[in-house]
Amino acid sequence: MVELELGLPAENARPSGIALSPLVPPRILCFLGRQIQTLPEMSVQLLEEQLHRAESGEGGVKHTHRPTALYMSLLGWWCEEECKYGCMWRTVEQIQAEPRGEVPQFYGKWPFVRVLGIQEPASVLFSILNGLGHVVMIGVFRRRVPSHAKMNSVVHWLAVISINAWFWSAVFHTRDFSWTEKMDYFCATSLVVFQLFMWFTRFGGFKESAMFGALLAALFSGHVYYLGFVKFDYGYNMMANVAVGQLNAFCWLGFAFKNVRQRRYMWKCIATILSINLLLLLELGDFPPIWWTFDAHSLWHAGTAPVVPLWYSFLIDENLYLLREAEEKDV
Repeated sequence: MVELELGLPAENARPSGIALSPLVPPRILCFLGRQIQTLPEMSVQLLEEQLHRAESGEGGVKHTHRPTALYMSLLGWWCEEECKYGCMWRTVEQIQAEPRGEVPQFYGKWPFVRVLGIQEPASVLFSILNGLGHVVMIGVFRRRVPSHAKMNSVVHWLAVISINAWFWSAVFHTRDFSWTEKMDYFCATSLVVFQLFMWFTRFGGFKESAMFGALLAALFSGHVYYLGFVKFDYGYNMMANVAVGQLNAFCWLGFAFKNVRQRRYMWKCIATILSINLLLLLELGDFPPIWWTFDAHSLWHAGTAPVVPLWYSFLIDENLYLLREAEEKDV
C-alpha cells in the first residue's frame, strides 16, 4: 500500500489511512477534491493517476510502503479506498479553512471518522442495538404468548425480517459498497412491506391473508428487480418506502384509535407509530455529523431502538386479547 505522508501531529491524524501531504501542489488537491465530491464516475481514474504520481515520485509527493492491517483489508480498505479516504479529509480541511466553509458531502454522504475500519461507527452500533432489541423481545413474546395465538407465526416472521434488515444495515454502514447498499435498501423495504401484511392478517382469514401476501410479494419483487437490474433510483426508492410507510401508519393508527377506549394498551401502538414518524424528521433535517460521528441518520437509528420493546409489548397485549376473545366465544 502507498502511504502519502501528512506530517500532522499525532492527535490530529485521522485513523489509519492515507492523507495527502502539503507537498502535493494545491491545484492537484483542489482539483482532486472537487472531482471526488461532484463527479464520482471520474474518481477512480483520478485516484489511479494520483497513486501513479506517488509511486513514481512525481508531483512532490513523499511516500512510503507499509502493509495494510489484515482487518482493514478484510473490510475492503485497499490502496484506492485508502486514497479516497485521505483525499476526502484533506478536501474537508481545505474547504473549512475558507470563510464560511461548509462541510461537503462525498457521493451524497457526510465524512465520518472511521473506527477499526468501520465507516459509520454510530450507525453500526445503533443498528446492532435495534437488531438485539428484536432478538430479546421475540423471546419475551414466546414466553408470554401461547403458540396457538392467531398472530404467533406472523410476529415470529416479523422478528426474523427485522433482524435481517438491521443486520444488513450494520453491514452497509460498516462499508459502503454497491452491493451492501442494495441489501440494506431492499431489506429495509421488506420490513416496511411486511408490517403492512401483518396489519392485514390481524383482520383477514388465512385465504385472504395469503392472497394479500402474494400481491405484496409480487410488488416487492418488482421493486427489487427495477432497482437491482434496471435503474437504482434513490428518489423512486424513497417515494415507494414513504408511500408504503404512510399507508402502514394510517392503517395501524386507524385501528388503534378506533379501539383505544375498549383496550387501554392501544396507546402503545399509537405511541410507536407516532414516534417513528416524528423520528423521520431527522432524515428530512439532515446535518453534518457531530464530532464526525453522529449525523441525523445515525440518530434516527438511535431513536428507533427504544421503540422496539414498546411495539412488541403492544403485540403481546393484542395477542392475549385475541386469545381471551376466542375463549369467550367458545363458552
